Amino acid sequence: MVGRKQRKPNLKTLKKKAPKIPDFTCPDIDHIINYVEDKDLLNRTSLAYFKRRMEKLRDSNEKLRDSGIYWYDRIKELLSK
Repeated sequence: MVGRKQRKPNLKTLKKKAPKIPDFTCPDIDHIINYVEDKDLLNRTSLAYFKRRMEKLRDSNEKLRDSGIYWYDRIKELLSK
């Protein structure tokens, strides 16, 4: 019995199976920081800590998005060959 010949995957098929990319989170992070500042919910030290953590989250999200773009571009290159 002869097995099926495997077809080369195409970008459209791979893209359909990929998880969806969320929208930019920077506006949400800004909104949360402003809300906490405006409501005076934290003391000065806690607020500084909170802001640092939120900025770290913003940086991580940006790196994750950049990584996704990088790998998408590499896959496009490989599939076009």
